[in-house]
Amino acid sequence: MRKIPITLTLPESLVKDLHLYISRRHISKFVTQMVEKGLEIKKELLAREFREANQDRERNAEIELWDNLIGEGLDETNDY
Repeated sequence: MRKIPITLTLPESLVKDLHLYISRRHISKFVTQMVEKGLEIKKELLAREFREANQDRERNAEIELWDNLIGEGLDETNDY
């Protein structure tokens, strides 16, 4: 996998803890693993919220109402 160098700005206390618990040679790997875990949690949360929203009957009825109004009152034959 291709790796792309980036610059991150972190609080000083976090950097000190990183250096205290993770060797300098392993910081990139550690940060990569933590970002992967964080993104997986974020993706799962978003998927769960999407499923919950999709099951909201009141919300879906409102969306359907608005979808039915799209184009309402427009005269598509006019060449303004």
